[in-house]
Amino acid sequence: MPNGVSCAYFAARNFIYGSKEDNLFKEGIGAVQTARTFDAIANVSGSVLANAPKVTPLKKALSKIAACGRKIVYPLIIASGIYNTAKSKDKVKTGITQGIGIGTMYAFETAAEKGLNAINCRLRQSEAFKNNKYLRMLWYIAKGTGFVIASLTGYNTGSKMGEKATDIVRKHITKSAEYDYNLPVDPDLKEENIESTLFSDMQLPPITKLQVS
Repeated sequence: MPNGVSCAYFAARNFIYGSKEDNLFKEGIGAVQTARTFDAIANVSGSVLANAPKVTPLKKALSKIAACGRKIVYPLIIASGIYNTAKSKDKVKTGITQGIGIGTMYAFETAAEKGLNAINCRLRQSEAFKNNKYLRMLWYIAKGTGFVIASLTGYNTGSKMGEKATDIVRKHITKSAEYDYNLPVDPDLKEENIESTLFSDMQLPPITKLQVS
């Protein structure tokens, strides 16, 4: 369940790494997550902003930007993966790593969001939770942190799987190529008998004495 905590973290992370890697798509993700962060802050403090006429239009604009940003986050992530693959020296390995990493990240985020939503629904039914603002704040932070952990764990797990799978396939291909090139030798054939075996079937001319006139 992404919220202000997770969106702020991903905004900072993508701006930093986007600048280091000169990756415009990551910087775009950072901009989207920044808008979602401000929208989340506006929603958390909605009771205050509801009575501020000058702020209400801004809140509505942020909501629209955040809703649009949520739809384009993953296309930007995929575009970033394609960009990283295109500029990589090992395009095959990078492409596989990026693809599996993004896929597992999405799976982990989806599972985490469902689990956090289920917990959130149960907590809202509790009177103690409703009446304790500190408990609600703690849960808000926990939700964002849990989503961040799930996202990073999913991507790192998928990336490692992609790297290992690529290395295993390449190692297998290399071994197969070496086996095909170097034909197997009969283990019963001793080294000292190889020369005699090779020349056993050759018909050599008889050696005659040299006649001197």
